[in-house]
Amino acid sequence: MEDGEKVKSWYNTFSKNQLETGVNLRHHTIMNYLYEAGFKSNSKVLEIGCGIGTLTGLLFQNLPKGKLVAADISDESIKIAKERIPNADKIDFYVTDMKDFTYPEKFDFIVLPDVMEHIPVEQHPGLFKTIEKHMHDDSIILINIPHPKALDYIRINTPEKLQIIDQSIGADTLISNAYANNLILTYYKAYSIFNEEADYVLVKFKKNISYKTLTPLDKNTIIKNKLAARANTFFK
Repeated sequence: MEDGEKVKSWYNTFSKNQLETGVNLRHHTIMNYLYEAGFKSNSKVLEIGCGIGTLTGLLFQNLPKGKLVAADISDESIKIAKERIPNADKIDFYVTDMKDFTYPEKFDFIVLPDVMEHIPVEQHPGLFKTIEKHMHDDSIILINIPHPKALDYIRINTPEKLQIIDQSIGADTLISNAYANNLILTYYKAYSIFNEEADYVLVKFKKNISYKTLTPLDKNTIIKNKLAARANTFFK
């Protein structure tokens, strides 16, 4: 059995476990970060690694005027997602490892919710190349991954929790593969969900578009910002 088929088979079985977990704080946190990034009810969204549709359902609920495309390597997971999400026929589902993915429209947001660590790192350049083709100049890529140190800890202490592929991915790896495909880092945040220590990382990329102009702020805005910065410094 080829590696891709092994991974697909593993997730076809794992999909039953995902049903027990369901929607949790991680999924709601990702939604909040999407809204902070400018997500709107009419956005066009591509979700890569949708699984059984835990985040997919939340995205769909918040896109009454938008478009949602959801992709996953597991046909069984897609089947479950279609069964558990009301009106799922309005979502475009694709069973794919993204190597041959193509879609006629560009997306405002491309979301990878805890999936990069499960895609072999040697495939990341090709994945970013595919993603970049489906972006317009203002598109945002939002990636959520386990903090590499948290995943290292799990690998040593509770390896039974790991999936068939579970790589610790540092910022250097993400950035090098993204930058090679005309993308640029705009946001990187290590944060905590289930542990006191940072256990997840949120990353945003955009197309590496050159500035067409630099628009100076008006004098009053600069003075206001200066006073606010001085006040914050004074009270610390």
